Amino acid sequence: MPAIQNTQAPAMTEARSNTAPPDDILQEMDELFEQWREEEAHVDLSDLKWSDAIVFAIFWILFGIVFLQFFTRYVLNNSLGWTEEIARYFLILITFVGSVTAMRKGSHIAVEALLVYLPREARHWTLVVVDGLVALFCGAMAWYAYQLGALAPGYMVSIDIPKSYLYWAVSGALAGVTVHATLRFLRRLRRREADAAHSLTID
Repeated sequence: MPAIQNTQAPAMTEARSNTAPPDDILQEMDELFEQWREEEAHVDLSDLKWSDAIVFAIFWILFGIVFLQFFTRYVLNNSLGWTEEIARYFLILITFVGSVTAMRKGSHIAVEALLVYLPREARHWTLVVVDGLVALFCGAMAWYAYQLGALAPGYMVSIDIPKSYLYWAVSGALAGVTVHATLRFLRRLRRREADAAHSLTID
């Protein structure tokens, strides 16, 4: 039987080579990702403030509670009942208290795909509006969290602590976020804040 020749293989190979990006674009992408990896590997602790110690304290307390839960459950076979609930509450606290630091440093996630195509003046006023809306939203959430704390009934399941304390702690954290968001808005309005991303932008 004569061998069947595959006449489509060269055409497919040629089509793939035509659709592949040029070498200079691939090299530029490799350089961008290498720069991104270097920035991600570098942890800058020079701009930490005394207020950031609160979130570090909450983190280590959460670590101790989770370790205690693991040790008592899998080593002593006698798990402490309160560790699961309290760890959940501390995880909520570290999220909201940590957001204060993130707002101060300007490291919250943001969609900036459209900003790079705007003119400089339009980009500035768009960011002014965004910062103002963020400050208003966080302030409203702080007020609603305070009201929820006043209406929260009963105590925690495992320990006799009112649930309202958790809502008020979240309200305080949101108030801190509101302060930093308002300061950012005022700096942006006075053109003392750079109208650029704080992290590496890949476009």
